Amino acid sequence: MNTSDQNITTFKGTQSPGDVWDWTINHDEKTFTTIWDYGTFDDETDDLTISGSFEVLGSGYMKCTINDVAPNSAEVPEDGSAYFYAMHIPDMAMIVKPEGSIKGDLIACVAAGECADIPGDYNYIMTAPGKGSDYDPTQDEAYGVATFLPEENGTFGIHGDKYSLDCINEGICTVDGGITGLPAAECIENGAMTISSDGGDTQIEGQFTAAGVMMMDMGKGNGGVLAFEQSESYTIATLSNEEFVGFAYFPSAEEEDEKIIPVGLSFGNSGENEVIATAAEMININTGELSSDLVTLTIDNVTKGLATGFIKYDDLTNANLAGTILESGGKKMLLISTTNDSGKSFILVLVNK
Repeated sequence: MNTSDQNITTFKGTQSPGDVWDWTINHDEKTFTTIWDYGTFDDETDDLTISGSFEVLGSGYMKCTINDVAPNSAEVPEDGSAYFYAMHIPDMAMIVKPEGSIKGDLIACVAAGECADIPGDYNYIMTAPGKGSDYDPTQDEAYGVATFLPEENGTFGIHGDKYSLDCINEGICTVDGGITGLPAAECIENGAMTISSDGGDTQIEGQFTAAGVMMMDMGKGNGGVLAFEQSESYTIATLSNEEFVGFAYFPSAEEEDEKIIPVGLSFGNSGENEVIATAAEMININTGELSSDLVTLTIDNVTKGLATGFIKYDDLTNANLAGTILESGGKKMLLISTTNDSGKSFILVLVNK
């Protein structure tokens, strides 16, 4: 949400295994403040408040330099060795890569909105796996559809379906079933949502925005999702000749340097039944220079923005993928869950150039 006096945007985000981040970006002063909640929603005593300044690189990414941390933390030093890279899409989302000595898992954030933005059908991707390095999207929940419906008492009921990647192409699903057991959700303000237990403790936090982006964090160890609202207008042709940049996130990477990699992806002209893209690692995040080593990605079905297809690797093995598309205000976003050539999970979070 932007204030009338200053160009300020606020976001709420989820990070594996279930940490919550609140970000405030002051675009006029080029400063940021973020509060890192380790997943204990109702206990603020272990929260960290991190602030600093940012610059926009030639590649379009933001670099956020940390100037102050309260309370002091050995995990987040103030000497310049810890910082963030980020993609910022106004009034939509902010995707953050912790960098330097704070390297870790991807943070997927959603801009503040209004309570009226909540109702709808959303395609979601598990972007913050609760299992961390043990997460396997072919055996665990990878994607799904969630519906939020208003109820008489002002809350919102939630239902839908969840799937593992082996459901694609008429495979035998390891995970395939309804979303059950979630109590009604309550909108607090600015599109922020909570789900509480019978005892009143917060179980889930979420954020919705008018652009059709949603995040839900299920608490430490339970992970979180990023989602886009469905639309009949999204088809294979929506991706035709589009160029994207973003991050590839590898939850199971053993080395912190290999967990989040900036990437570029370019789709060709779409055919009647598919659209093919080439993807490459970004070897210079400052300039946007890409590696010459390419991976081919095919999307062969899009239904209401929910995309399925496969990646073909050098050894000709195919890995199923599931994704979701969003278009708002001239910007497009694409989320994809798939596996690499070793069968390990990776998640693409992309924005068109």
